[in-house]
Amino acid sequence: MWHEDYLIEQLNRELPGEQAHQNFYPYRNQLFNTESEKKSAAVGVHIYQRNNHYFFILIKRPSYHGFHSGQIAFPGGKKDVSDADLVYTARRESSEELGIPLKNGKLIRSLTPVYIPVSNFDVQPYIFLHPKMPEMKKNHEVDEIFEVALDELLNESNVCKINIRAPKLNDIPAFRFQNCEVWGATALILSELKELLKR
Repeated sequence: MWHEDYLIEQLNRELPGEQAHQNFYPYRNQLFNTESEKKSAAVGVHIYQRNNHYFFILIKRPSYHGFHSGQIAFPGGKKDVSDADLVYTARRESSEELGIPLKNGKLIRSLTPVYIPVSNFDVQPYIFLHPKMPEMKKNHEVDEIFEVALDELLNESNVCKINIRAPKLNDIPAFRFQNCEVWGATALILSELKELLKR
């Protein structure tokens, strides 16, 4: 069982950075390369307490003709010109996709940015802490909502390897939670979050 003060203390430890990403990004540099200017984006890692346990939110993107079709992700997206900063981007996208009010959730910190070569996004993750599970209503950009316990993230048996159809990749490191498999940029973010939470 986590206590809020201890959780916040753990989350504010020194970031392990890209060292925490290494086990989850084989093939990334070899397969995709771009010389064009990176596009800025942000995602929200929303953590909340329920029944004396802490959870975070993941979403499944709908199927479409695009790079991230059907993938498991954090709510988030591209920075708009009108966004004051990337924190606002993370909040706005969470509001648009899940209906979480813009001011809900205490900003705890940012995590190490993650570059997504296939879509040329440089993604900045932000952790928001909620006193209880936010009321959520998904929009057309979200197919499913998953809640995952922090204890599940820390459970080493939930680390696995999977095969990806498109692009065709084999033995990709991933997390498996309930009925969802998490790989790519989202797995990198989760890997760093996991390192921060290790006792």
